Amino acid sequence: MSLHTYTALQLREKLNKGETSSVEIVESLYARADAVDGKVNGYTEQLRREALRDAEACDVERKNGQSRGLLHGLPLTVKESIEVRGTETTAGLRARAGKRVEKDAVTVHLLREAGAIVLGKSNIPQTLLSTESTNALYGTTNNPWNVLRTPGGSSGGESALISSGQSPWGVGTDVGGSIRVPAGHTGICGIKPTLHRWSNIGSTGAVPGQEFVRSQMGALARTTTDLAFLFRSVDSPLHAKLDPEVAPLAIGDPAQVDTKKIRVGMFETDGYLSPSAAVRRAVREAAAHLRDAGVEVVPYAPPNAENGFLYFIAAMSSDGLYTLERELGGEAILPLLKVMRHVVHLHPALRKAAVRALRAMGEDRVARSFEVLGEKRIHELWSLNFKRIAMIREESAAWTAAGIDALLCPVYATPAPQHGATADFAPGAIYTMRYNVMNLPAGVVPVTRVHASETVREGKQDRLDKRAASIDEGSAGMPIGVQIVGRPYREDTIFALMQLIEERARGGEMFPQTPVDPR
Repeated sequence: MSLHTYTALQLREKLNKGETSSVEIVESLYARADAVDGKVNGYTEQLRREALRDAEACDVERKNGQSRGLLHGLPLTVKESIEVRGTETTAGLRARAGKRVEKDAVTVHLLREAGAIVLGKSNIPQTLLSTESTNALYGTTNNPWNVLRTPGGSSGGESALISSGQSPWGVGTDVGGSIRVPAGHTGICGIKPTLHRWSNIGSTGAVPGQEFVRSQMGALARTTTDLAFLFRSVDSPLHAKLDPEVAPLAIGDPAQVDTKKIRVGMFETDGYLSPSAAVRRAVREAAAHLRDAGVEVVPYAPPNAENGFLYFIAAMSSDGLYTLERELGGEAILPLLKVMRHVVHLHPALRKAAVRALRAMGEDRVARSFEVLGEKRIHELWSLNFKRIAMIREESAAWTAAGIDALLCPVYATPAPQHGATADFAPGAIYTMRYNVMNLPAGVVPVTRVHASETVREGKQDRLDKRAASIDEGSAGMPIGVQIVGRPYREDTIFALMQLIEERARGGEMFPQTPVDPR
């Protein structure tokens, strides 16, 4: 077996047994990149000289009985929007190109302190505000499972590198599903932790100062055990020493969680945008896996499900896109964001007329989106935030009433879309956006792939249904994951449940095995 096929912890075991070296691992992963990244385009920049130098140093230290930490000599990749010394951090914007940062983000610094080797940086969408990873600087990242489809965004380059075997694990950010959607689309695992579980110093976005929905740094890996190990290898107290926003609370050990005492709520659809047949089946199968492991799983209906999406887009457009336009610096905005900009800039009278026309055509869901998009006065933004707080409290009360400790639900409404198909399909990410608005931790674990019989969608009602139907077409074989949402600071519970699902799903014929050769 080539070294690129091993999981991160398998590589760690081989290093500990002296069966390989860090240099051999790094060289093998770059050889894999040479073979497949021409089809995937996951990298924005490779750090070959630095990575090989660091690998040599780690090998010498290992021979001398020295270890930097839990990640000694293990390579990883980092999302382009996260600061890595000597690299550009553009968020896919031409105006930021050519500026190389001098220091690492806090999280990257801590990972290096633990012995990690940075292979390079991974691709993102222009502005990060998209579920497709494409920009004018670095081009488009393709999904290794089907290069005609997107790996998701905004951590799409990261998920594509891991899924295709170019990196064993890595670091991304998540503001509306930016870790979880790519993980689900490419058949790997991902975690968006509780806000400020890891430091966000050195994570850059395209809308500085936007605090209504906070972006959070997290991790991606091929397996849950790898994911939990990477996440816990630089525990929160280490971040707290360098970032006052991080609480010095240790991350719990998933192995110590008694899953038979956990009650999990589940839903296949939130009632706003019905998921594809394969997505609904994945949730049912994951629920069955948990029940087989002795976990109590009960039905759950999220209150006011559409509010998470509507509050998200209302907040993101509350400055009339002024900040985004400034950061673009005159660069042409990609089609994926043109729809939102067009609506935001509509004259109020024209917008009201458009809303009436949409409702007359039976497009109520699109009409509601039109109503909330656009510039807001300060009192309107405060009112929106008050509603968000009420939403968080309502959800918490609903969990308490149902007696649940975690939630099992879809990641995205469909399998990975074709390139360009998401410009008018922002609600596809409604299942992840909700938990960003509420700052709840959530993870994604692969479960199955799309059956050929699940590529035809019934009940095409409005343009969202029709777009979802077009995405379902030809999606046979694409990976499908599920989302586990937890209470604040209970990432240990999330990992424990993900592990139970993965252990049982992995033996199935339709489980999305990685790494996958691009096709």
